[in-house]
Amino acid sequence: MSKGIDSVFLHYGVRKEDMELILQTCRDNDIDEEWLKENILKPYNEARTQQNTVDERTLSKIMKRAIKNVQP
Repeated sequence: MSKGIDSVFLHYGVRKEDMELILQTCRDNDIDEEWLKENILKPYNEARTQQNTVDERTLSKIMKRAIKNVQP
């Protein structure tokens, strides 16, 4: 296992191995990886940093905003 700072964890609070699984799932389901990072992972990490935890209500808001960005 490599030592050092994991940039994926730093940016999104997700372990590199888990992020690889998430991105592979996106590829398998034709979901844009950058959209996922910018519209779900980044706001989730910001909320968790501010609140120290993300409750169901906050996660629901994040998801609704992300879906709203997709809809025409």
